[in-house]
Amino acid sequence: MGPSIETKKLKEYIASNSSYHLYQNGDKVEVHFSPEFPEAMAHLPEGKYVEHIMYGVEKGSRIYFYRFSTVSASGTSSTELKDEDDPIMEWLKYI
Repeated sequence: MGPSIETKKLKEYIASNSSYHLYQNGDKVEVHFSPEFPEAMAHLPEGKYVEHIMYGVEKGSRIYFYRFSTVSASGTSSTELKDEDDPIMEWLKYI
């Protein structure tokens, strides 16, 4: 299984952070966000919009993520998440 987080914890984080949006259809979950903090903005192409989408499945009281995608003017790129400690999802540990 890929990285996971308690559903309640993630929903509380998203409710207090307006740059994150949660979409849920049954047990399928998508978290959409745009990096709007200074550290991330420095790496974005000038004036270009970037959106990250995390795809997951809710099982019990946790959401397990299996894909991380980036959508930008350059197109879409995706990474399959296989390990609980995938570095792309390291930030989940700090929520």
